[in-house]
Amino acid sequence: MPEESLRLFFSYSHKDEALRDELAKHLTILEWQGVISSWHDRKILPGEEWDHQINDNLNTADIILLLISSDFLFSKYCWDVEVKKAIERHNAREACVIPVILRSVDWSGAPFGKLQALPKNAEPVVSRNWHNQDEAFTDVARGIRAAAEKLKKERDEQQKQEAERLRLRKQEEENRKLQQEQERLRLLEQQQADRLKRQEAERLRRQQEQEQANKLQRQREQEKANKLRQQQQSTGKDLLSEKGVDYTRLRDLLKAENWKEADKETLAVMLKATGREQEGWLDYKSIDNFPCADLRTIDQLWVKYSDGHFGFSVQKRIWESVGKDYEKFAHRIGWRKGMFFNKNWLSYSDLTFTRNSPQGHLPAATGMDVGVGWLFGVVGRGGVEWLGGGFDGDGG
Repeated sequence: MPEESLRLFFSYSHKDEALRDELAKHLTILEWQGVISSWHDRKILPGEEWDHQINDNLNTADIILLLISSDFLFSKYCWDVEVKKAIERHNAREACVIPVILRSVDWSGAPFGKLQALPKNAEPVVSRNWHNQDEAFTDVARGIRAAAEKLKKERDEQQKQEAERLRLRKQEEENRKLQQEQERLRLLEQQQADRLKRQEAERLRRQQEQEQANKLQRQREQEKANKLRQQQQSTGKDLLSEKGVDYTRLRDLLKAENWKEADKETLAVMLKATGREQEGWLDYKSIDNFPCADLRTIDQLWVKYSDGHFGFSVQKRIWESVGKDYEKFAHRIGWRKGMFFNKNWLSYSDLTFTRNSPQGHLPAATGMDVGVGWLFGVVGRGGVEWLGGGFDGDGG
């Protein structure tokens, strides 16, 4: 994995831009070698917020160069923003701040006054003491290289120390887990030894518990059967069932005129009476063999609490009055619109669950949608005719 370059930030006055460019050229070899990657405000692209870009790069720089001159000290932005932030990060050991003296100026007492400056002896780049500016910038570049290598070495050492701390922490965690596992195994062995000592007594105890549980189960089953028998006896003749179905909820829903829930409950009790609760719908065989007492109970409840407006026997009379014509029958009880075969049948959600619906509109739920499927199942197909002949409202 390639090492990440150190980020270098130029803090300078635009009047020293030419000198900054010359310094950048002398730092080119460091960029090629991947030691640094430099940034200055001239790299801000059109349309970008310059203040945001400067702050972002200043806050993430590893090395901050302060290019000192009279114009730099005169710049309010350089002094109030960049120098202030640079010194804060330097004191927090987050970045290395290096003053680079470009032109002669009195900078004693400045916030960066105690920092080692470049070139050597803080001799300004623009000075007759240098043979030429290249000599001065070469000295600055060497100083920056030395600072970068020192900073990188310190960070490498910090990373090694952090890696070592993580390794030791991981080792401690592994040792702790190992001790826990050893303790767990010791306890497990002790428990196993104890179980071996109690094995015969435990076997006898479980056998006694199983016998007692079987006895309690038989008692519960007997109590349940007695309770069911008492419920069947207490419900009276109005809620008779050949299959032990409880019609109390259906009665209560119809009494409260909750027609929609009563319609759903009708399907539920019919499925229970035919043993088709898992299938969730009635087939022709189950309809043909539906227990008469249960059919009579369901119909009488619907007729009673709807004042003769709903019920199977009501639907039977309408069926016979239209000459057992599917289309006329469905039209009369409001299950379809129009008179064209197999068109305009209403879906279950389109039914009207009020007394204002047509006579015989309910019950309707049989596990199929309203329409031909329901009609064929309940009215008759293949010899099955509840309404047409198998049921007269008085018996099965």
